[in-house]
Amino acid sequence: MSKVPSEKINELDFEVAKENFLSFVKNNSEFGDYDYEASGLNFLVDLLAYNTQYNAFYLNQLSSEMFLDTAQQRKNVVSIAKQMGYLANSKKASNAKVQLSFSQVTVFQYIINMDTESRFIGKSETGQTLPFITTKEYNFNESNGYSSEVTLIQGRYVEQSITVNQLQLELDLVISSRDVDLDYLTVFVRENELSDKREKYEVVKDISLLDEESMVYYIEENYDGYYQIMFGDGVIGKQIQNNNVIELRYLVTSGASGNNFSVFEMQVDNGLPTKPNIRTTQFSAQGSDKEDIENVRRSARRMYFSQNRTVTEKDYDTLLRKHFPYIDSLSVWGGEKNEIPMYGTVYCAIKPKERNFLTDGEKETIINKLDTLNVISIVPKIVDPEYVYIALDVNITFDIENIENTAREIISIVENKIIGFAQENLLKFENSFQITALARIIDQLNSHFIGTNTKVNVYQTKKIITGVPNSYKINFNNKVKKGTFTATRFGYLDANNKEVDNCIIQESSDFNRLEIHQIVNEERGLTIPIADDVGLIDYNNGLIRLENFSPTYIINSSSEIKFDIEIDSYIIRPTMNQILIITQKDISVSATGILTNN
Repeated sequence: MSKVPSEKINELDFEVAKENFLSFVKNNSEFGDYDYEASGLNFLVDLLAYNTQYNAFYLNQLSSEMFLDTAQQRKNVVSIAKQMGYLANSKKASNAKVQLSFSQVTVFQYIINMDTESRFIGKSETGQTLPFITTKEYNFNESNGYSSEVTLIQGRYVEQSITVNQLQLELDLVISSRDVDLDYLTVFVRENELSDKREKYEVVKDISLLDEESMVYYIEENYDGYYQIMFGDGVIGKQIQNNNVIELRYLVTSGASGNNFSVFEMQVDNGLPTKPNIRTTQFSAQGSDKEDIENVRRSARRMYFSQNRTVTEKDYDTLLRKHFPYIDSLSVWGGEKNEIPMYGTVYCAIKPKERNFLTDGEKETIINKLDTLNVISIVPKIVDPEYVYIALDVNITFDIENIENTAREIISIVENKIIGFAQENLLKFENSFQITALARIIDQLNSHFIGTNTKVNVYQTKKIITGVPNSYKINFNNKVKKGTFTATRFGYLDANNKEVDNCIIQESSDFNRLEIHQIVNEERGLTIPIADDVGLIDYNNGLIRLENFSPTYIINSSSEIKFDIEIDSYIIRPTMNQILIITQKDISVSATGILTNN
């Protein structure tokens, strides 16, 4: 009768497995006296232990690849996400805008037509070149001054034809390029190779609206990373027949590599009567690569929960990130959370990748997409992020006797560390700034740093309409210190309606209101009041309000005023639409060496 092993069979390490084998065999009286250190038996036991370890590792990896949370290979993550109805994003083509104008136009050329897919070459600052094309036809005539803004997309169109042969065991309708942008895919079907009539098929969006005659196709990513299309079965969607010819037309693009191209030239073989002047109005942007594993893992689950509808804030977050991969950070909230509630409205503050703000065209595209997903009663609004700049004055005290670095080297090291800290921890909605966390990281740079003293100011810039009384709100959302408020200088009208130069906004002596003062002696700090009540500061909440504020001009011919104040808190928290940012110019570092022995 076989003996049940008493060893711990969950121990899968090689040495432990080998020891368990030997222990099990030695406990059997038939083999108890064998010399297991002899080369032959030792080799056999090693072989068994290796086999056990390999099988254990293989089965562990195999089981890991069966679940969305633990799978490591893209093909398995995509396959599991496919079961949840999720299609991983393809590459997305970048787009740019240029102003084309024709200066040498003869009287006989009343209209100049530029065809769809007119070819351009884009050039980046590094000298890299990539192809760009137009997406529609443009007309230049006398009414538009032979000048028009043209949109370019990065890539080239490719055509592919597949003849259906139902004698094949498996019919794979695979798009031949991994670099396809599915947004520019069109599918036509002809009855056979001799037929000229084509029927256009659309990608499936809602299967509940389909019947046996619906001309639709499905698309998914296969194990090799290529996209393949499928057609209906004659019940849900029209079924393709033997000898049908499927014609695919799609854009092959370089994805994110096509961003930040600033110079564009038209190719010679464009068929135009004269060469146009080209001026770039918007650098190429919005290009993205295929969705990576972590995004697929996260988005598949969220898309399944949202069921492709926008009701909750998380639904908006999920769908916007899915359809617009160029979004870097996103904050969504209901209008009922505003200071003045706006019921039935959802606000989306969006920061794009590598830029601070969306263009008007991008906002319009996003709104149009949300209109197709929204519940009828909800009105979406796209707002720009509000940037709160953090200015740091950092002083490092160090042991001058034992440290190897000079003060200049210390300053450079600390500045680089602060920049790295800001890039990793800020520049996102909802990300807060902790002074103690930064100080701790600085102190850990060198064991001979004795202490770090950090002074933190925050500031915002606000566009001001000159000459017109207006109300403005500057929200720092954190407790601020009294007597630390400053702002850009400007001109203002006094009580006699006379323009006064060199004016500032100043806190009143009792800190109950804001006043307009003119600086008469800067060295001695002498000012005279011009207006005694233009607003107030809520010091506990960091909220500054200006009422009927109407400067006549802002110094340096600027249209913005910088509002600066010192924070009275160790943690700076942004509001829903704010992003904290630290720039190189806002970092001031000094280093003081001391003799610790004295």
